[in-house]
Amino acid sequence: MNFKKTLTTALLLLLLASSGCAYRHYLGMHGPSINNSPDIHLDAKNDEQCLQCHNPETPTDAPPTNHPRFKGCLKCHGPEAPGYKE
Repeated sequence: MNFKKTLTTALLLLLLASSGCAYRHYLGMHGPSINNSPDIHLDAKNDEQCLQCHNPETPTDAPPTNHPRFKGCLKCHGPEAPGYKE
């Protein structure tokens, strides 16, 4: 009985942890932060500027985002993001 409860709890936690962008970032499956290319991103101050280059419908050399309608690019990839280096 205790094993089933532990297994169920572990599976639920795994499901919750794997349902967002953060886990993919740590596994290397999510896009890198803008601090990997700071010279290109000097003028990036808002999400609209990010999406001008990274929108899948925009023909640029920038890698497209898989969530173009999501707002919060700089929250995850900008100076406020954990691990950002100047």
